[in-house]
Amino acid sequence: METAWIFFISFFTLAAACYLLFITSDPLEEVGGKIGKLLKLPEDVIASTFQALATSGPEIVMAILAASPFIAGEMWSTLEMGEKASSGTLNMAFSAMDNLLGIGAVAMIFLIKLGKVNKNDPVPMKHSTLIGLSFYIFAAGCLSVFMLDSVLSFAESWTLMIIGIVFIISQFFVPAWLNKKYPDEVEDSDDEDDYEIPSNPIVWTKEMTIQSFIYIALVFGLIIFVRECMSATFNLATIGVASVGGILIMFTSYVSSFPEFMLSYRYVIADKKSELLGMLFGSNVIDLAFAGFRSIWLREDMAVYTTGRYPGLLPIYIWLLPTIAICLLIALKTQTFKWKHAYPLVAFYLCYIISGFILL
Repeated sequence: METAWIFFISFFTLAAACYLLFITSDPLEEVGGKIGKLLKLPEDVIASTFQALATSGPEIVMAILAASPFIAGEMWSTLEMGEKASSGTLNMAFSAMDNLLGIGAVAMIFLIKLGKVNKNDPVPMKHSTLIGLSFYIFAAGCLSVFMLDSVLSFAESWTLMIIGIVFIISQFFVPAWLNKKYPDEVEDSDDEDDYEIPSNPIVWTKEMTIQSFIYIALVFGLIIFVRECMSATFNLATIGVASVGGILIMFTSYVSSFPEFMLSYRYVIADKKSELLGMLFGSNVIDLAFAGFRSIWLREDMAVYTTGRYPGLLPIYIWLLPTIAICLLIALKTQTFKWKHAYPLVAFYLCYIISGFILL
């Protein structure tokens, strides 16, 4: 009876918190877009910066939670400090796979089903998308190398963070420079074509102050909602719904990727393909930047491991992140990656996730 009650309360809490995340994702998208417009940025760059930062909020919150006792719940209190640290790092890694295939590939299928693209056409790529995917490969590759000894050092963690910071800065300048240098390679877009960084300085206005305050308030709301989601998921583990390894690695990544899913849905309906890819790749880079946040926060090296049946397989799962991204980059550059290829990617993703639940 007690087990059934724990399951009911935890499941209800999880559903309610996810619904609140769903409500919050809409105004976050709108406010982030307004801030970007006030800064005179095109929509694809807004998507890869402000929108990516907003949707990465839950993952960043999870990294912060892993460095503090902020999560309530019976299961969280019984975990060792190393398991708590690993939960933040591995949540970042597997959220990146959720975004790349579980959300990105599914969104491509939605575009096909809605008749917005021809499944046999190649997937186009703007400069901002190229930059985001390249940074993602670099960040995921670094994480894979750093994880060979199952330890993230203080220096390695800062390396990942610096990659994320450089990516955000680059999005404000590099796409404009590439568009100017290679104007013939700019994809026709439904929002903006070529653009340049405004020559006049940005004037801080009252509206920018208001929108910034709303943006911060919404992100704080994400912190509260994600905290409740994490509490519910760890409590579900106490009644054997999933292994602790499965909860640490897979289940929490679903919850933290929820805003990316909602924003992807909005981009699909609006037929904004470049913005969709820019947001997902940008979010992935920001996620991986915080993979070693606990090591940075406590200024010490941290072990990263899982509590599943075959923890030795973890490096292989991590190495698949840059491997798939490299294949995707080559296919996009050579125009051999078509919309219909989303179907086998989704099939691969399902195998990846299901095997992770069982083995890790």
